[in-house]
Amino acid sequence: MDYEEILKMLELVAPGTPLRNAIDDIMRADNGALIFFAQDPDEYVKNGIIQVGFELKCSFTSNKLYELAKMDGAIVVSEDLKSIWYANVHIVPDSTISSDETGTRHKTAERLAIQTGKLMLCISQRRKVVTLYRGRWKHMLNDVSFVVMQMNQGLRAIERYRSNFDKGLSSIDIQEMENRVTLFDVAEVLERGGAIIQISKELNFYLAELGNAGTLALIHLNELLYDVDEILKLLIMDYAVEDVIGENHNPEDVLEKITKNKGDANSIVKALGYDLQTSQLFELTIQPRGYRLLRNIPRIPMSVAKNIVKKFEDLSGMLNASFEDLVKIEGIAEKRANSIINGITSLRHRANLR
Repeated sequence: MDYEEILKMLELVAPGTPLRNAIDDIMRADNGALIFFAQDPDEYVKNGIIQVGFELKCSFTSNKLYELAKMDGAIVVSEDLKSIWYANVHIVPDSTISSDETGTRHKTAERLAIQTGKLMLCISQRRKVVTLYRGRWKHMLNDVSFVVMQMNQGLRAIERYRSNFDKGLSSIDIQEMENRVTLFDVAEVLERGGAIIQISKELNFYLAELGNAGTLALIHLNELLYDVDEILKLLIMDYAVEDVIGENHNPEDVLEKITKNKGDANSIVKALGYDLQTSQLFELTIQPRGYRLLRNIPRIPMSVAKNIVKKFEDLSGMLNASFEDLVKIEGIAEKRANSIINGITSLRHRANLR
């Protein structure tokens, strides 16, 4: 199941949405429900999967859905939540489809979700549990208090990673000026940044479940994530082997490997294109190309940064560039050349202060 599709389904049933209001009302009334979401259910009526009880074809409201759930049969609702097609429906899925569920409602929901690929929602009358099914994907909605607790724990973890991430970047800033950045230093910062992105993706599921109740948590998360993705891409462009990022220095594939695989230093180094033993990571000193430094200088677009890197090849050559050398590069006039020189001077000053 696609990551974005799961988020959309969770957002449908988040607190404050019309569908969630109906779900809460149904559970408060000690009722259960089976809801089938289909934009055009006619094909399922024709092939006998849906055996119609009452044909409604009326506009969707949470109150209508709540009232219709008082009947025993299933309810068929449009996927865009604009219409309620049928109520008191008897659903007949393929009985040969295996199901791990025990209750009749849940077994029907799981089989039909697998058979049609459509979203099914099942509310357990006895257990007061809401379960979503689509294809082979299954998700049981969590209690809001549990989701809030998990969200807070995740935010605290990101705060720790972000603090260490920023400290690592500050250290690399100085080491770059002194030409003593090791491959391990780079891998360590990439590992922390990758962990931040990975945890944030997991928190997005909780945010989708929280809906309006997660507004403050979302603001906090966005603050913690500010520029992390961009910094990681620039680090990859600076330190990855040329063959890995290609002529255009595209870091996307490398970043995906780092964040997706939750890699340690060794796997990150391999993703960057190096084939080294662990002990060598601390010994190999590498020179950045200078993309991150240039992008930290105001009003230096990536196209100009690439022209500068093409001219000087790495940060070492850039540090020794004169004003006259810079203004010869396409896209750099006097003002931009002065900004680059001032930016380099500022970093050198910080290194000396340390």
